[in-house]
Amino acid sequence: MLVIINFCIDGDIIDVPQFVAENINEYQSSFLEWLFDKSNEHEYWCYEDGEKFGCNYRSEAFVEWLNSNPLKRENEKASVVSSGSPKVNF
Repeated sequence: MLVIINFCIDGDIIDVPQFVAENINEYQSSFLEWLFDKSNEHEYWCYEDGEKFGCNYRSEAFVEWLNSNPLKRENEKASVVSSGSPKVNF
């Protein structure tokens, strides 16, 4: 099922299993908790003077997290369909 992930001026389209799309806000919250938990080592951290201070990411990070965590034992995985599309509002 396709889901649009909006950023400030554009968005990405990802394909996820239906149960993820139906509960996308819950998955987003869990992802953001993981992303900004400074005890987690991942490639999305920004550093200043050797200290973690924020993250730089797009939908690839969310898809990677979905596939490595909630979808780890699922046959159907998430994927990025399009990146940098014009922002869509409903």
